[in-house]
Amino acid sequence: MTTTEIDISRYIEQTQSNGKFENEKPLTPYLWERSLDGDHGEILTDGEHDHHYAERIELYCHEWEAFNQGNQDFPMTWILVENDQGFVMTMEEDQYESYISL
Repeated sequence: MTTTEIDISRYIEQTQSNGKFENEKPLTPYLWERSLDGDHGEILTDGEHDHHYAERIELYCHEWEAFNQGNQDFPMTWILVENDQGFVMTMEEDQYESYISL
C-alpha cells in the first residue's frame, strides 16, 4: 500500500461495533493507531490532571482525501481525545473547546 492509498473499511468496521470507537468517524481509530505508532501531533493534555488525553493532529493530504467522504469542508486539523472511561473520539477544535469547558 502506498502512502496515497488508505483502506478505510477496517476503520469503518471498528466504529460499528461496541467498544473504544463505538459510533465514531472512521478517522478516529485511524488516528488512534497513527498516534500509537508514534506519529502523533501536539499533546494538549496527558490525562493525569484533566481526566482525558488529547492531542492535536494535522492530516496529511492523502489522509484527508481518504476520509473526507466527499465533504470539501472536512478539516485538516483534528483533536484526538481519550476520555477517562477509555472511549476515543475525534473533534474539531471548537468542539474540543466546548468539551473541556463542561
